Amino acid sequence: MSLRTYKYQIQPAPMARVESGEIEAKNLDDAKRQLRVQYMLSQLPNDTLLEDQSEIQENMAREKSAKAREMLRVLSEHHVWMKDSSKGARANLNNLNLTDMVIPKSQLENADMAGADFSGADLSGSNLVNANLVRASLYGTNLKGADLSGADLSDADLRGANLTDAKLEGADLWRANLMGCVISPTALHKALSCKKE
Repeated sequence: MSLRTYKYQIQPAPMARVESGEIEAKNLDDAKRQLRVQYMLSQLPNDTLLEDQSEIQENMAREKSAKAREMLRVLSEHHVWMKDSSKGARANLNNLNLTDMVIPKSQLENADMAGADFSGADLSGSNLVNANLVRASLYGTNLKGADLSGADLSDADLRGANLTDAKLEGADLWRANLMGCVISPTALHKALSCKKE
């Protein structure tokens, strides 16, 4: 039987300070027994907290897998819609939490992603031409080589984003936060339609 990780918080005595830490145990009963032995208690105080970290991690992995499956379905439907607007469906990812998603080279041209959270995601080499990314969080997002031509990035959070070799011609960067992002001056000038003197 594999061991599970339990996070605990315990106040061994009424006037003692609260102790916290992690223990490896076979199950919850084993974790409780270990805590009793560790603090020399006949029984644990009622307010003792024990959280199965392995279960939390398993739930997170299941949630991430479900999110990835849903994303693949949306991308597939969007791909069909791009070829024939009477079939499939335009990708609608408005206000979705897509943090840390790894979807490089995605075809999301004309997709509606207003308010979506792509923090820490990998969208490198993706086609985001004319995409709606109004108020989207692209904090620390990898957009290396992505095509954002004509994309609406107004009010978007691009702090720390990697925009190396990204195409930004015609992109709307009105009030976008570009602090700390990696971008070439030439690409930025094109995006802002700066004129040469």
